[in-house]
Amino acid sequence: MTSITASKQRVSYFYQPDVGHFYYGPSHPMKPHRIKMAHHLILSYGLYRKMECYRSHPASPNEMSAFHSEDYINFLAKATGDNLRVYGNQMQKFNVGEYTDCPVFDGLYEFTQLYTGASLDGAVKLNRGDCDVAINWSGGLHHAKKSEASGFCYINDIVLAILELLKVHARVLYIGIEGTGFSVNAPLTSGMTDDAYERTDIQTGHG
Repeated sequence: MTSITASKQRVSYFYQPDVGHFYYGPSHPMKPHRIKMAHHLILSYGLYRKMECYRSHPASPNEMSAFHSEDYINFLAKATGDNLRVYGNQMQKFNVGEYTDCPVFDGLYEFTQLYTGASLDGAVKLNRGDCDVAINWSGGLHHAKKSEASGFCYINDIVLAILELLKVHARVLYIGIEGTGFSVNAPLTSGMTDDAYERTDIQTGHG
């Protein structure tokens, strides 16, 4: 997340020490411990000296409900590896569990609170003009839907951060970069048809 400045950029870095301790499972490609590894690199290379470093707050259910449904948030808060049978029907409804790419693991809800809170803190800093760049290496879980987990993602911290930024800024451009490719989220007019979309000219480029 960035805002434009003519002077030297002020960078805020948000990190929660516990965010790298969660475990999706032995065969799952999502590895939260990589967040901790990235933090250690930041310390080892002395990059923290170039930034203002903050311990972010855990997002509250009320903050998450700015986008997500209340019943979905309540489910995430209650579901654990020990009580999955009790929530069998809800697991299917919310697209989580053994046969999905979004397993229920120990501390799942706490994990969502930590990475989401960091993104919200970054957005608030930008809105207040306290920084020009806000970094949250644990965030970016943008596949999560309003009432459904998807693509390793449970709470959509990107949507929540954008909603926070829109309290101050008229428009927000979101660019998602995954692997060697890239994607651009562009606002479309109401009633956009497939034919009209194909004629939309969206300029993209590599920096």
